[in-house]
Amino acid sequence: MIENSRGRTMIEVLIAMAVFAIGIIVVSNMVISTTRNNTTGNIITIATMLAREKIEYLKSLPIQQMEAQCAEDLEAEHLDGTFTRACEVSASFSATVKVIKVTVSWKGGSQNREVFLKTLTRGNGA
Repeated sequence: MIENSRGRTMIEVLIAMAVFAIGIIVVSNMVISTTRNNTTGNIITIATMLAREKIEYLKSLPIQQMEAQCAEDLEAEHLDGTFTRACEVSASFSATVKVIKVTVSWKGGSQNREVFLKTLTRGNGA
């Protein structure tokens, strides 16, 4: 029979504590990673919505006014100092159709990031 079970119980407790500690470390790393990915996703969503907002505004204008309005950022209060938005209106395959490209950029960590959307329009909401 086993005469000294107290020593073995102590080793079992230490091993259980080590396994539990490793599990806690893994779970905390997953929580940190998930939080970081959610934040990145939210920033990309905001940037995409800012680009879409500008495209929809430009598409609502007559085609002759698009280039002049592209230079003005009438929705600058939504940019909050985090994002910068630039756009360009260029000719396409037809004189009645223009290409609109809107780029929203921001500083993400140590890297510059950007989202751009491009569309064709005839102006006046078409």
